[in-house]
Amino acid sequence: MNSEVQENELLIHRVHQLEKEVRRMKQAGVAAAAVPILLLIVFQIHDHRKLTSGRVVANEIALTDNDGNTRVRLAVFPEGSGLEIYAASGERRVQLVGSGEQANLNLYLPVTAVHEAAAVSFFHDNLLLSSFRTDGTGASLEMHSKAAHGTVALALEGNTASLMLSGTDEKVPKLRLSSDPTQACTALGGIEESSAGSSLCLHSPGLPSLELADVSGNRAVVGIPHSSDLNAGPGSSEGSAASLILKHKSGSKVHVTPRNQKE
Repeated sequence: MNSEVQENELLIHRVHQLEKEVRRMKQAGVAAAAVPILLLIVFQIHDHRKLTSGRVVANEIALTDNDGNTRVRLAVFPEGSGLEIYAASGERRVQLVGSGEQANLNLYLPVTAVHEAAAVSFFHDNLLLSSFRTDGTGASLEMHSKAAHGTVALALEGNTASLMLSGTDEKVPKLRLSSDPTQACTALGGIEESSAGSSLCLHSPGLPSLELADVSGNRAVVGIPHSSDLNAGPGSSEGSAASLILKHKSGSKVHVTPRNQKE
């Protein structure tokens, strides 16, 4: 309060001085020059008060873009006090709200955008460590180690749910679990040699298969083959888990069942 009184007294004093200067300049015929000087003094004192103020009290603070669209609001909303961020279209994108019972961070998928998506990401020294992302087709959760290849990814895309685990060493295989309306599979594969690996699948309505492949292109399937290049051909037993197919990298294959044996 004392500072405001002192500033008011200073303003009054400077205005009196200015009035004396105006009377002097009137006599000299240059009274018009006093108006800009008066405005300058008032604005200087006003700006000084704003800069030295430690608190701004308002019901709402809004930021607008060059077109006048509200892009940010800091206010008390029906859900509680918080911050909201809007797109140029007026759609709400981010809402951070805290109330007496809870605190929420809400991200809203764009409705008017071509590629709608929302994500929460965590970085360490510009290195992505984890992220949660969702779009119109599904959602995914990823976690990364500081090493280049350590990754855990949990995803839901359409009707397919998957989990992928990858070690931090390039020589460590990666594990993938996936499930969709037609099958559930566990796949183990190399990172450097993606052609080598193994998979165990249970196909609807309950037909199992185990497939092994090496880096040279040789493959073995126990159970029901679901790859067109492993089709056993006419006359073979179909729909039986008691089936073995061995395929050489040259293309030749052997199909063995309990009732026949062909080359």
